[in-house]
Amino acid sequence: MLIISLYMKKISYFLVILSAGACTFFAACHSDNKNTESTATTRNEVIIHELADADKLNPITSTSANATYIESNIFMYLLDADKKNLTIKPSLAKQRPIVKEITDGPYAGGLSMEYEIRPEATWDNGQPVLASDVEFTYKCVLDPAIDNEHLRPYLDFLADFKIDPSNPKKFTVFTNKKYYLAEFSSGNIFIMPEYIYDSKKVLRKYSLKDIANPSMADKLKNDQENLAFAQEFNSQKFQRDKGAVVGCGPYAFESWVTGQRVILNKKKNWWGEKAGIKALPEKITYEIINDWTAVSSSIRGERIDLAYGIRPKDFLTLQKEEDVKKHYNFHTPQEMSYVYVGINMRDKRLSDHAVREALAHCVDQGNIIKNLVYDLAAPSNSPILPSKSYYNKSIKPYGYNIEQAKSILEKAGWKDSDNDGIRDKMVNGQLLKLSFSIKYNSGNDTREKICQMMTESCKKAGIEIIPTVKEWTVFLDETKVHNFDLYVGGWVSEAIGDDPKQIWHTASYNGGSNYVGFGNEKTDALIESLRAELDDSKRAAYFMEFQQIVHDEIPYIFLYSPKNRLAIHSRFEAEAYSARPGFNVWDFKQKANP
Repeated sequence: MLIISLYMKKISYFLVILSAGACTFFAACHSDNKNTESTATTRNEVIIHELADADKLNPITSTSANATYIESNIFMYLLDADKKNLTIKPSLAKQRPIVKEITDGPYAGGLSMEYEIRPEATWDNGQPVLASDVEFTYKCVLDPAIDNEHLRPYLDFLADFKIDPSNPKKFTVFTNKKYYLAEFSSGNIFIMPEYIYDSKKVLRKYSLKDIANPSMADKLKNDQENLAFAQEFNSQKFQRDKGAVVGCGPYAFESWVTGQRVILNKKKNWWGEKAGIKALPEKITYEIINDWTAVSSSIRGERIDLAYGIRPKDFLTLQKEEDVKKHYNFHTPQEMSYVYVGINMRDKRLSDHAVREALAHCVDQGNIIKNLVYDLAAPSNSPILPSKSYYNKSIKPYGYNIEQAKSILEKAGWKDSDNDGIRDKMVNGQLLKLSFSIKYNSGNDTREKICQMMTESCKKAGIEIIPTVKEWTVFLDETKVHNFDLYVGGWVSEAIGDDPKQIWHTASYNGGSNYVGFGNEKTDALIESLRAELDDSKRAAYFMEFQQIVHDEIPYIFLYSPKNRLAIHSRFEAEAYSARPGFNVWDFKQKANP
């Protein structure tokens, strides 16, 4: 899982589910009348709603799912996940790599993966996409001076990289250990043009073997030339400047007006068309509207072509309106994601298992699914989705039971000593009160209502919950540095397998996505074991055990796995998918007679 984003890694891995930022411009600048120029009916353009700005558009350092959605049009992976069949497919690579187990030599016990880049693939300056660009990208992920701790767990198995001397587009990646997702992880990183992002070729003085060696970390962190390179790589220049955000995908980054829109234009004579890769729209606009009422108004006025993750009540209302039904098709595929309440396990009060268990009994999962998301979701009880073969079906939710929550707290010594309605306890000479803030991101009404429901139910058990709203990027920043008691979040799950390391390993507490502080030596060893196990049945057993421990320890209160809620303008031929974001904009074909 976002997962990701998710990845997690990001979308193709685990990633934070897109939420909200700030925007008032769009609602103010458009009337309720149809705007045929905005919907671009004379050209094959697509206007996609986003609820917030992306955090940045550097695919190595960005962490938000909506950033990945935009980046996926600018950059390309070696390998991608087929959204319809949920299988691995070649993208920038000519074909899937030849994978072999290594039985002798320095990498015995590891794997070799032989790739070849498509012969047609070129960068915007006409230069071919080469193996050296792939090696550069891998180095960026592993370089400890670059702000990308969320990605490193997914490439920490890399050991060496060899370019074929007779073919600069052909290379072999070597691993020093087995990793069951090695093929997909090695291929599912956006490839960066070295000539743009490292014009001085600073990283060429180090081999991938050097950078992948943990003993080199201190040297890389103290190398002034490398630090200067990393500082520029991490800078705003490569996050949102036109001419600096460059990939080999079909679309060029045109502009980004904060809180308003991001515009991408189709490249002329894009190399992928020679290779039979389709990218149909001539222009893609990501329109940022941070108010769901304004989103519904924009759909009614046909000012946007696609909205996904629509607020459940609005989605059901729009489906009933005859004029809207004439112009939009509605889709509800089950999403590969889940929503949860994260608990800061390293807080003095929340480190008490009894407190976490009591909180779990104060959450009415059934009521949330029925009355907040209108049954457009399935219960979620684990970090692994029920659609996966290694989902632990024996896990049951704690269940809404206020009296049980009270009993648990009483037995653990949490009592209301001063009769203020809030339970407290003397711990090491300090009076601790069960009063917690719960953070959620602005613009997400569902998460706001989840917080309100928890406030009401927890009060009955003697726990004070204070909802605290944060702008989306602030929300992300604060959760990353563990500045919370509780928060409502979500992760996007990968279509091709799961890797718990980014979210659940203790090494991911600072820099990764283990925001809640879960784990110990036992769970770390279990995660490492399942990552290295190539036998499906043995790995499934590890996953079952891991899910049970997560359930027992209660770092998260799992809520639900939503159905995506998409409205796609009927002037397009387009499909909806379970994999986020739920569509492939490259395939949007404008009908001859919409």
